[in-house]
Amino acid sequence: MTWKKLLQVLLDAGIVTGVVFILVGSGQVFSWMISFLRIPQQIMPAIIGTDPTQLQLIIVVVIAYFVACMFVDPIVAIYVLSPIFQPYVDATGIDPVLLGTLVVLQAAVGSATPPFGCDIFTAQLIFRRPYFEVIRKIFPFIGILILSTVLIIVFPQIALFLPQTAGI
Repeated sequence: MTWKKLLQVLLDAGIVTGVVFILVGSGQVFSWMISFLRIPQQIMPAIIGTDPTQLQLIIVVVIAYFVACMFVDPIVAIYVLSPIFQPYVDATGIDPVLLGTLVVLQAAVGSATPPFGCDIFTAQLIFRRPYFEVIRKIFPFIGILILSTVLIIVFPQIALFLPQTAGI
């Protein structure tokens, strides 16, 4: 490692960090605008009805985070979608640990899924491989993550076992 290489690494890290901060800031502004305009209160009843069950809401949340993370950074998706779903999650009594596990899992699945998953472009950059070469090899991993999502929805104790054992 030379001083020149160290300087280049620091500059590259600064650029990536700057891009992430711009995305997070934009997501925060967008989330505030959505809340201020009361868009969730207008569209959510049409999507999930007036009295959703826990399962209905979990499925809508999983699909929303999966699709959102396919197109934007997971941090931005969480900033934008969390305030939309929060009142419904509180009303239905979904365990926050279960929902957090599912959201993180969907962030992982969505960010690795074509066409614009952030992890795809990160892998391209790190391994210096073409886009189609990267996405050709990710589908088994996406399948495993989707199977994990289904198992956690069907058997929530998978996600809740350790916190319950620890008394949380």
